[in-house]
Amino acid sequence: MSIDTLPDGRIPVLLSAHAEGLTAADAGAILAYLRRRPGLRTAADVTRVAATLAGTRRVRTFRTLIRAGDIAELTEALRAVQAGADHPLVTRSAHSARPRTAFVFPGQGSQWPSMGVEAYGRLPVYRDTADRCAAVFAAGGHPSPLSYLLADPGARTNDFSQVQIQGAQFVHGVALARVWQSCGVTPDITVGHSLGEIGAAHIAGAITLDAAVGVVVSRATLLDGLTGPYRVAVLGVDPEQAQRAITETPGWLELSVVNSRSSVAVSGDTAAVAAVVRRVGESGRFAKQIEMWFPAHTTKLDGKRAELESMLPAAAFDAAQVPFIGSATGQTVAAGTDFAEYWYANLRNTVRFDDAVRAAVAAGAQTFVELSAHPALLYAMADTLEDAPDPPLMVGSGRRDEALVDRLSANLAAVALADPGFRWGARDGELLRDFPFAPMRTQRLWAAPEPLPPVPGLKVLTERWEQRPPAPVGPRRAAVLDLGDDGRLAVTLRTALGSTDPGEADLLVVVCPVLDHLDAVTAGHDLAARIETGLLRYTDAIGARCRDVWLVTVGAEQVRPGEPGPLPAQAALAAMHRSVGLEHPDQTFGHLDLPSWDIDAAVTALAAVALRGTPAEIAVRRTDSGAALYERGTAEHPLPHPAWDASRVFDNVVITGGTGAVGSHFVDYLVAHGARRIVLLGRTGADPQRRVGVEVLAPPCDITDPEAVAAVAAEFGSGGASLVIHAAGAATITGHRELTGAGFAATVAAKVAGLAGFTAAWPLRDDARIILCSSVSGLWGGQGHTAYAAANRLLDVMAGQLRGDGRHCTSVRWGLWPGAEGQPGIIDADEVARVQRSGLLAMAPERAVEVCLRDFAGDPLVFTADPTRLQMFLGEAPAQPPAAGPPEMSTDGLDEAGILRVALGSVLNLPADTALEPSASLLDLGVDSLLALDLRKKLKTAAGVNVPLATILGGATVEEVLEHLTRPEKKARLK
Repeated sequence: MSIDTLPDGRIPVLLSAHAEGLTAADAGAILAYLRRRPGLRTAADVTRVAATLAGTRRVRTFRTLIRAGDIAELTEALRAVQAGADHPLVTRSAHSARPRTAFVFPGQGSQWPSMGVEAYGRLPVYRDTADRCAAVFAAGGHPSPLSYLLADPGARTNDFSQVQIQGAQFVHGVALARVWQSCGVTPDITVGHSLGEIGAAHIAGAITLDAAVGVVVSRATLLDGLTGPYRVAVLGVDPEQAQRAITETPGWLELSVVNSRSSVAVSGDTAAVAAVVRRVGESGRFAKQIEMWFPAHTTKLDGKRAELESMLPAAAFDAAQVPFIGSATGQTVAAGTDFAEYWYANLRNTVRFDDAVRAAVAAGAQTFVELSAHPALLYAMADTLEDAPDPPLMVGSGRRDEALVDRLSANLAAVALADPGFRWGARDGELLRDFPFAPMRTQRLWAAPEPLPPVPGLKVLTERWEQRPPAPVGPRRAAVLDLGDDGRLAVTLRTALGSTDPGEADLLVVVCPVLDHLDAVTAGHDLAARIETGLLRYTDAIGARCRDVWLVTVGAEQVRPGEPGPLPAQAALAAMHRSVGLEHPDQTFGHLDLPSWDIDAAVTALAAVALRGTPAEIAVRRTDSGAALYERGTAEHPLPHPAWDASRVFDNVVITGGTGAVGSHFVDYLVAHGARRIVLLGRTGADPQRRVGVEVLAPPCDITDPEAVAAVAAEFGSGGASLVIHAAGAATITGHRELTGAGFAATVAAKVAGLAGFTAAWPLRDDARIILCSSVSGLWGGQGHTAYAAANRLLDVMAGQLRGDGRHCTSVRWGLWPGAEGQPGIIDADEVARVQRSGLLAMAPERAVEVCLRDFAGDPLVFTADPTRLQMFLGEAPAQPPAAGPPEMSTDGLDEAGILRVALGSVLNLPADTALEPSASLLDLGVDSLLALDLRKKLKTAAGVNVPLATILGGATVEEVLEHLTRPEKKARLK
């Protein structure tokens, strides 16, 4: 059997190669082919690509599967494969033989009303199976499980009977299993956990559907009669520690489930369960109550066998080709096993899921697929098998915080791809002509010369906005905060996102105030006043669950040619937000720019999709067909040649801030390259001097004082300036909570008001060149740079306005300037050192000045960088936002402490340079059971060390995990 289309509607496209590195070359060749054929765009064209690959290529050892809905998605994924990067639509495998697969059916604890709505609506096989199961319930006169599976949003679990709840859990697992089977993934073994044993037995073929429904109803009816003041707690301890906690806690408690060596469940009275959860939680171990109100798997069931047997159907365990392993015994259930006795044991005995998992591995299981709405057993399986020499592949079928079909499709791809004999795509579809051949390994038979070392220098980039399709997103709990007094846009977004209270939200959306005037100086005054009244305190609304914070602006960016220039205040707010985000490593900050305050349905829908996705620099713009999504990135900018007569341009130069470090670097260059007259404007002034025929004048002039500028212009501005270097500036480097309106105004004054006053008062030649010294901080932000980033962004906006007025103006977004002897810089030595640690390095001054004196059409970024540290900003194309899952992790050259920091940053979505408190518990940092699996895998890959899951979720601190990584006996690399 083969898969032509995945449950999410995407087409599987398989690349394979006989050597690992060749897949990237193959992706690059296919990308080039698609670029040469711009007419290929649709899903049908993706099918043609898939059919061509399936029909003309052998499946080789190293396999990469791409899920693509159209050519745009295929192109994005191919770029990731070419770069060797992770991507949510890309799966890789190199298994050489088909693994045996176990389907795992969990019991209760991860269910909720309406959990089947999406699957029922989008998956025909699921819907048919659910309807068939519901018909059997109805034929027996029992309530329909669909009432729980398809409940309205907001329904509560305790509004339903146990027959409906347990019936829904059974139906959901069975229907998901049928979906997997319909896609060609079939079980070699089934494993059941408590209630899940019924579905496992049925899918294995050991009992009929009628018998299975009868067991579900009998079991649930008995438990419905026992519903009382009971609860169940899942504890991250071993069975012995659980027994000690039970003994030390007043009230009735019993150990009811052993999932693994560090995960058990305890049943008991409500008060006792709450007490044991507090006790275990306070000891630093994982502890959580789950929704169960009956005392299953305890002595409360003693004496209930006869009652259960009277309700069970007259059935038996049949012979089945697929072994069924139950957690009541931890063994394969043989044909002919006493039916009533087994199902009583299933309800009364302590669940030994750990034994059942070990039995499955002993039977050859190498892949485990959990059939549930949200994974409940992946952690337990990984914990049980963490010492296995070749850990199995373990996946779920959905996650509560993601679209089910997306997660199901990704996991289905991972499991099927592990089978080298699995067939992908239609082989009889229309093939593409002139399609690239599969790449082959190149073997060199001669020595290659050693490459020359790189020459250090400047990087020159230009800002670039690229249209991209919206990425698939799952549901989010959003809170919308309005910073203004208009409210229209906030109301629209609340309606689109379904806004909730900030304390419960995992997504905070902040809507900018309506500041839409075009004057940058006025914008600076407005923002300073609003900072005084709490403009930046929106971060106080970040709740404990919040992961992403978006700022929504209107007209802050010029995305497409011909658009109006950015609105100054909106652009500055976006720059401030980027800097504020660097002070909040626990959240990811994004910026969405919209075309107007009143947005139509198409823009609203696309904005809602963007806001639910991975934060980035995003804009939505109207198009003839509705709306389009754009993402900002950067691209290499080829250096233009000077297009002016230097002897004329250098004739009469004015440098604001000329007595500072940056101004001094310009003076040195211009003196050496033929300048005849230079006027330096600074507060202190200096005596006139002549250097090799160059007249250098330095009258005292406060650039922020319009009257002083006008007076100096009247005396020294004769003939008009031929070249203006606006290097005046100041910086208030402080956290956004400490930033005052006065501090903001002082930072903006010289750059923004100073430029406005200068251009109004100083005579300029018609062909004068104006160079504004801005900063990459205005585009990228910087920690503590809230005011400084805003001032530079306002300067960029003014450059565009000057060009609109016919002036030849360039705003150069500089990196880090070196100091000049005896000359003050805009930022002090401590801040320079901190900026260098972030990846910006000091530029060679002469080279920097020479580059900026070229004829740029726009506003370039010019800097020197450590490409590894500044990698997040230096990609060739805008970063592709993942639909789900952690960011790519690189640990090359790092020690164990660095590996742990990067791995934690990756699974928790934190910046890689986030400082981690050694005494912080991983639980407190936000590592839950599923993230623990990911963290353990990353540490194992990067450091070659198996950190026990019990350690990660056992209250261990950062320091304790690091200690585990660095123990001599743990440092041997895994085979």
